[in-house]
Amino acid sequence: MKLGIIGLPHCGKTTLFSTLTHDYSPTVQIVVDGSTQIDTAVVNVPDQRIDWLSTHYHPKKTSYAKITFQDISGITSSQESFPRSLLTILSQVDGFIHVVRNFDDPNIPHPMQRIDAKGDINTLLNEFALNDMLTVEQRLENLSNEWDKGGGRSRTEIEYEQKLFEQLHDALETSYGIDTIHLNKQQQKLVSGFGFLTSKPMLIVLNSDDKSEKTKSLIADSRHEKLKSNIISLMGKLEMEITQLEENDASFFMKEYGLLESGLDKVIESSYKMMDLKSFFTVGKNEVRAWTITNNTSAPQAAGIIHSDMHSGFIRAEVMSFADLSKLGSESLVKAAGKWRLEGKEYIVQDGDILNVRFSPPRRN
Repeated sequence: MKLGIIGLPHCGKTTLFSTLTHDYSPTVQIVVDGSTQIDTAVVNVPDQRIDWLSTHYHPKKTSYAKITFQDISGITSSQESFPRSLLTILSQVDGFIHVVRNFDDPNIPHPMQRIDAKGDINTLLNEFALNDMLTVEQRLENLSNEWDKGGGRSRTEIEYEQKLFEQLHDALETSYGIDTIHLNKQQQKLVSGFGFLTSKPMLIVLNSDDKSEKTKSLIADSRHEKLKSNIISLMGKLEMEITQLEENDASFFMKEYGLLESGLDKVIESSYKMMDLKSFFTVGKNEVRAWTITNNTSAPQAAGIIHSDMHSGFIRAEVMSFADLSKLGSESLVKAAGKWRLEGKEYIVQDGDILNVRFSPPRRN
């Protein structure tokens, strides 16, 4: 999973990125066309279940689920449309972390000379909608030309796609964007290559200080209904300072500021949740590992994430839940309690499942 960290100038997105990735180096830096800079790093998804499993099994290696973060520069408050290089980068991420300035500092001027979280969010949403609109209008023009020329696809196919893109056009005119429309599988396939920005999930991070209002009412707006469940607040500068301290000192400062958990962990965990992702686990003496899946992932599909041979040769999966294992204390007690199961190809893997896949390795010629 790859998430782009975005925001208007001086919002603190680079501070957030640096803090999120301070333990992960080297960071890959790319400059595209001299106008857009990307810093990239892969970080672990904190998971107390993995911590417990690692303590329980004492493996040689412990592997957490991963998220790739990109700090994407180049977005300003005065663009009519994004440069092609920036649009390409934005279209290739799976979702966005939108850092919104929610602090006042006379030494760091806001590009629009005011502190207005809702206004900043609307500015960027409007930019996204505008760029998607340009893409939709270009596609409708191409479809019209295709209709006039004939000789290619059938008129029925062209007309179906035209109606779909007219629907997208209406959504961009009347609401936040394309994610407000329910698309069937055929429609999803038709739009998948366009990388529409308003179709991607977005986590709002209010970058605050100890004097800021941090409630969701800051952005109460009918356009933000889908965003209201994806809003968190943290003090970016403080979080960065805490990551540079020794563990005991960091704990002291967190208590001083009433922080029950690291804001960075909250960002990572919220990102994982926003993308509607789950984790299942494999365990053993060699490795305890978390694997990332989406909703409705079947046992053979989950097995294929571990290794393609496990998907093609899948027989069944031995399954127990982390909750049962941690409660009962051992695999033998899980089995004795009747909580150890054999599941077939139709089984949908649940968050926290521990899988041992039985499969028949394919023959090699």
